[in-house]
Amino acid sequence: MYDPENPNLQPEDYSQHHWKRYLRILLWYSLAILVITLILIVLGYSGAGWEGAKNGLTWGLLVGIIGLPMVGLFISINVWSGYANRWGEVKYKEMLEGKPEDKKHEE
Repeated sequence: MYDPENPNLQPEDYSQHHWKRYLRILLWYSLAILVITLILIVLGYSGAGWEGAKNGLTWGLLVGIIGLPMVGLFISINVWSGYANRWGEVKYKEMLEGKPEDKKHEE
């Protein structure tokens, strides 16, 4: 008998499928490396022929392998620092004024 993966039509829980998320990230990462490398190959070929194309390939792979994780790290830091700032602000406000549910009981 066929059992559907999601019989209640609820959003899929991706906590059990971490590998799908990692594969999607790896796909986008490799696509970015491919695009960067192709651009540098074309620029190298137009400037110096086949030797320039080989040089563009080398630089494209180096930029992709070294540079993209650094960019991802900076983006992650930017996103999570904003979240941490908002969370810290809420916790600081709770320390000063108390929690909203505590105020209802006092009144």
